[in-house]
Amino acid sequence: CSPLLSLIDTSAVGLLSGTEHQAALNPAVAITDYAALLIAFMYTGTTNLVASSQEADRNLDDKPKAANYLITSIKLATFVGSGLGAILLLFGKPLLTAIIGNDSISPIVFSTALKYVRIRALGMPAAAAIGTFQAACIGLQDIKSPLYVLLAAALVNLIGDTVFVGLKHAWIGGAAGAAWATVLSQYVALALALKWLTTKSANSKSHDSSQTIFGGKLKAAASRFKLFNALSSTLEKSRKTKSTKKKSDNTPFSTRGFLQNRLKKRDILSMPSRESTADFLPYILPVTTTQVGRVSGYVAMAHVVSSSLGTASMAAQQIILSVFYCLCPIADSLNLTAQGLIPPIYAKDKSMERAASLKKTSKEFVKAGAIFGLLKMVLVSFIPLLCRFFTTDVNVISQVTTCVPFLMLSFVVHGIICAAEGILLGHSDLAFLGKMYGVYFFALPYFMLRVKKAALSNPGSVGLSSVWKIFTGYQFVRVALWLGRTAMLSRKATQQIKPGTKIEVLDDINILNEGIGASFTEILKTEVSTHEELIADPILVLPKNSTTF
Repeated sequence: CSPLLSLIDTSAVGLLSGTEHQAALNPAVAITDYAALLIAFMYTGTTNLVASSQEADRNLDDKPKAANYLITSIKLATFVGSGLGAILLLFGKPLLTAIIGNDSISPIVFSTALKYVRIRALGMPAAAAIGTFQAACIGLQDIKSPLYVLLAAALVNLIGDTVFVGLKHAWIGGAAGAAWATVLSQYVALALALKWLTTKSANSKSHDSSQTIFGGKLKAAASRFKLFNALSSTLEKSRKTKSTKKKSDNTPFSTRGFLQNRLKKRDILSMPSRESTADFLPYILPVTTTQVGRVSGYVAMAHVVSSSLGTASMAAQQIILSVFYCLCPIADSLNLTAQGLIPPIYAKDKSMERAASLKKTSKEFVKAGAIFGLLKMVLVSFIPLLCRFFTTDVNVISQVTTCVPFLMLSFVVHGIICAAEGILLGHSDLAFLGKMYGVYFFALPYFMLRVKKAALSNPGSVGLSSVWKIFTGYQFVRVALWLGRTAMLSRKATQQIKPGTKIEVLDDINILNEGIGASFTEILKTEVSTHEELIADPILVLPKNSTTF
């Protein structure tokens, strides 16, 4: 929920406190939000572990393995978030100095940014725990629960900004007030998430109670009339059958009350066991390397803008990034969803069905990514009209407008990038991602720093749009490499099928018993290695009659 909270902060500070306070948010948010990305291994690990446990919990209503991973992740996130918060409190000033890069920046901007970083550090434990809650919900295919928590946090943050930002006190008003509003909203969101996980719906309880009361009265009356007794018995059986069928077929899984009697609020302050924590260790190095590679580009952008382009450019960059990060989750949801859906398929035994399912699922995710990218491109085109909700500074608005075309191009491919990266993570292709982001860690800052050199040697020759040109190029390089790697993994899944592998066909139209099915039967009897086209275009059938070759 951090991007939405930062967007609200940017708008409130720009309108109520002016350009200098809004400019201070650029390096400050860069430190707090990018530092938070370094604990993303918690979120990736939680989503993958919870999703993978679905197979083991398939026939168990209480999903014990998934519940154990969720409890462990929340406990672990609290301590990881506390450690990150402590680092920001202790090293906030040198980190801020490193990003700004020189002493030419306004002292008001620097001191305001430092206050923002230190206040936001206090909210890191809650932010980490909320992130794991959202990741677990994705792994359990429950998309509604995180949305409720996000909306509640956004409302609290908006109210907090309205109350605090307009104040004149240095530690409560302005950008500092926005930081307090964000921290408050994060802890409220955490409290709501824990309440949601540990408390079942009151409606379901009252519904069950009313059924019990109704059943008791019906049985009492039926004891006098045998005919009514038989009728009530029939109706009760019918109701139970319909209720069971509706629950199993139509009711989506909800995490509400999922940890009731298994987690108490005070338990999040206790360390998880070493055995359960060990499952998260394989995600630390590759995911953190990936995040460092990704973050390096954004940190370089913040450094270049803060050290060489001036206060107005810093404010404009903060507006652009706030909108950028707020729109990113639209496609990031594909990343998380792929991490939830791909692992159970990938974990199956190597077979033609597995290869076909992986290929088809990957194609659908890429298609969805393209659609999401176009949607975001359209939304970005409205930024010039929305600038008045973020600032009244004409210079800032002008700089934002010049960057919109490059932002639109970046978002065209962003959906596909997120979908493809989720597919790669679902395949546990962490080594490839780690290596690529290791290259980006050096390559992207190199090109960004060239903009800084040009700005300092020849002021006016480059501007904020120059930074976004480089970022757009980075996006197009990523989409090409990610799609190429995804295609390679799809081919690899096909090649892993050994010759002579038996194929199970679910024949719903009895084609094998008809004359026209003879040639179809012969094809299926042929070894898999000579008929990869079957995997390229798998036949969609419904499970009714099963025939094995």
